[in-house]
Amino acid sequence: MAAALAEAGVEQAFGLVGSGNFAVTLGLVECGVRWVPARHEGGALVMADAYARVSGRVPACTVHQGPGLTNLVTGLTEAAKSRTPLLVLAADIAADALRSNFRIDQEGLVAAVGALSVRLRSPATAVAEAAAAYRLARRERRPVVVHMPLDVQGAPAPDGGARPAVPPSEDLPPVPDPDAIAAAAALLARARRPLIIAGRGAVLSGARKPAEQLGDRLGALLATSAAGHGLFAGNPWALGISGGFATPLAQELIPQADVVLALGATLNMWTTRHGRLLAGTAALVQADLDRDAIGAHRAARAGLLGDAGVAA
Repeated sequence: MAAALAEAGVEQAFGLVGSGNFAVTLGLVECGVRWVPARHEGGALVMADAYARVSGRVPACTVHQGPGLTNLVTGLTEAAKSRTPLLVLAADIAADALRSNFRIDQEGLVAAVGALSVRLRSPATAVAEAAAAYRLARRERRPVVVHMPLDVQGAPAPDGGARPAVPPSEDLPPVPDPDAIAAAAALLARARRPLIIAGRGAVLSGARKPAEQLGDRLGALLATSAAGHGLFAGNPWALGISGGFATPLAQELIPQADVVLALGATLNMWTTRHGRLLAGTAALVQADLDRDAIGAHRAARAGLLGDAGVAA
């Protein structure tokens, strides 16, 4: 499993070693994955989160079962809310260890904070399931916890240890519906004072170039959420951050926009100063990977479900 993850693209791992995750951690190191030990699982997860954001790659974080997983929950919550793609390789108790002191509902815990789960069901399926977890993290841009039961880890590998081939990862970003693109383009084409606000989703999708090109064609001003700060650094039409950190000039110009294109930005209360920064008459076009994010804080006239960079 470690070899499959290394082949898929995992180059860096963090964690705290216990008996439940020792074998997979050693396997990662033997496959050339760089390993950084932490003093606490929470620190390991936050390091993995930061690494993923800066590098654009999917790291791993390995932890012991039970308290090893509970110790990283705050960091896992932040990574889930920030849509950070990473893998948590978490040991879990054997199915028949009903009275183990480490027994908790690990999948329920992970779901409660917004992360995803993949469970290793058997030695025969473990490699494919781990590879699927990696692809899921990349596709959904979310942390995925791989639950590794001790009885599965300890069972003999099928075929004398031969590892099944791992299918290549498909990382093509999701493309918005053409009809939705046409509706959004029609709104933007009629705009007299268009504004583009880019968020974390635009940063993760590398949307700077297409967003700036679109802004040039529209004559749009550019702004970011706090999480997207710096995306348009150096652009003469960039206003900086929209919201509580907005400059006096941004506070003057943003409310004048008649059409707002939000790229990977939910336009929450911090980005809009509790809804007061954008004019009530401004039409919203919103592009996001998360269906629930579109129209979450303000009704969208056009919604583009897909990658922010592709949408731009």
